[in-house]
This record gives sequence, C-alpha cells and structure tokens, in this order.
Amino acid sequence: MKLSTFTAENANAAVRLVQENLGPDAVIVSVRKLPGNGLARLLHREHIEVVAGVPDAETPARRHVVPPGMDAYTPFKEEALEPEPSPRAPHRWRSVAWLESLGLLPEYADRLEQKISAGHGPLPPANPIEEWHWVRDSLATFWRPHQHAADGTGRPHVFIGPPGVGKSTAICKWLTTAVLGHGQRARISRLDGETANTAEFLSLHCEMIGVPCERFWNDPDGSEDLLFVDLPGVEPHNAKALACLRDVLFSLPQPHVHLVLNAAYETTLLFEQFNAFAPLMPEDLIFTHLDEEHRRVKLWNFVLGTNCTLGWLAGGQKIPSEFVRADSSLLFPHGKPH
Repeated sequence: MKLSTFTAENANAAVRLVQENLGPDAVIVSVRKLPGNGLARLLHREHIEVVAGVPDAETPARRHVVPPGMDAYTPFKEEALEPEPSPRAPHRWRSVAWLESLGLLPEYADRLEQKISAGHGPLPPANPIEEWHWVRDSLATFWRPHQHAADGTGRPHVFIGPPGVGKSTAICKWLTTAVLGHGQRARISRLDGETANTAEFLSLHCEMIGVPCERFWNDPDGSEDLLFVDLPGVEPHNAKALACLRDVLFSLPQPHVHLVLNAAYETTLLFEQFNAFAPLMPEDLIFTHLDEEHRRVKLWNFVLGTNCTLGWLAGGQKIPSEFVRADSSLLFPHGKPH
C-alpha cells in the first residue's frame, strides 16, 4: 500500500483531505499530533498529521477478518484437522463432519445434523454443492442478529475481558472509525479496577485525534455521540477482581457491556473465560486476533453454545482497519473457486 501524509488543523479537516485525495477506500494508518511553530506555537495551535493509503490488491499470504471472495465457497477444500477417534456414529452429512474437523464441537455438530435431517431427511443430496448449501443455510438459522445500540443515549460502551486480549486496541479501532470516518463526538473514561489501568497508549491516541480521555467517570452532558469505558483486564479465576469489576459496572448508567476474547485461543479456554464473565451479563462478544486464527468456524460454538450475540470481529494491531460487524457469512469456511 502506497502511503501519503496529510497535515490539518483538526481531525475533520484531515478526513476531508484524505477522502478528497485518496477516495472513500482510503485506510488511515496512523495519526499523531504536531507541535505548532512560530506564532502558532505561542497561540498553542497544533496540527495533526495523518498517514493514509489505499490498500493494494489482496495477496494470498495475508489473512483478513473478512475473507476475500467470501461468497466463493467450495465444500471440503479448506484444510481440515485430523479427526480424533470417536465412539459416536459417523455423520451422514459429509459437510457436517467437515465443519467438525475445522473446529465445530461434536455436540453442536450433532445438533446441526439433527436440524438438517429434520428439514431435509437423513440422507444428504448426492451433489456436494447442494449438500453444502443445505448445511450452510441450516447453520445460519442459529445466528442471532446484533442489536445496534442507539448513539447519544448516555449509555457507555464498556469493554471487559482477560488481560492482553486487545480491549484497548478494539476501543481505538472503533473510536477512530467513528470520529475520523463518521464525524461522531466521543469521550473515553479510563477507569481502574482492582489494579490500575495502565493503557497509556489509549490516552495518547485520544489526544492525537482530539477525543477527551479522562481517568474518572463523568456523567454525560448530552454532547457526546459515543461514550467508551476502558478497564484493566481481569483473570477469570480471580474472584476478588471479578467482584470489583461487577461493582464498577453497577456504578455506571446502564452500560453496554462488551466481552472481548482472543479468537486465537483454544475453544476450551475461550469457554472457560466466557463462563467466568457471563454473570456480568455481557450483551455481545468481540473476538480479536482473527488474523492469527484461520479456523473461524470455531466461533460458531459460541453462537450455538451461548445466549450471547457476536458483535464485532477484529484482527491485527493496525488502527482503525480490521474491525467489522460480525455476520454469519464471515464465519463460514472459504476456499478457492473451481
């Protein structure tokens, strides 16, 4: 990607420059504040520098949250894992066995096959493409659409989860897209939990794009479109820290609670983490590090095995790219078309 640098007085002016010069497909790679020179420095007038570019054509080596050509599904072409010996009867539907080999847990694979058999009959179609369409469409019926939260309500978006899963980075991605891409007004509260919140880079990022970032909670005055709350990560087995986190959530006005998990972790560990945070009533799940995990099929386990909606999918450390609304089509296997 060829990068270009733009300097402007504020975030809105920078966005206009980027879009006028690079078009709507431009991706903002970095933002930093520039000190004023001469008279501007005396008047405390600063500028911001934005580096942006238009992505090149996709290369096979790079993985994305949204897979290229995601509609070109080819059954049985994605590399599967070696199945472990099982006393269960083998699946009659080869596509279901394929999904299980890609990370769908056996109990949910059985549930899926039961649903398909109830609608189609126990024997799959002879044509593998037709079979895959039946399996894919049946799996999609389990999907729970995300309920979009209204902006400007004064209800903060609170990000919780274990340490190191990318909560603060997810906030930065969402924040940058909202402020620089859509011109929304936002405010951040960096709060402490049982331990101190040490995400200084979040405060720095907010300073660069002109968003207030406070180390305490202030009730909204109605001028913000979005309110975000960043909290320290909590180990799932730390009962005291979880209790402290619960108290912080209780002190906030009807928060939207987002549970952030690292998609690259093994499914068993992810369920342990989910179960630890479930009593805090998260309204959705945000999965990060999708660039490190190509078996996105395993995220269907949380669609079938929890009552929690999948809200967002994120990948990589680059801000603000690779942060999209979760959709059932993004969790299907994908392969090269014939």
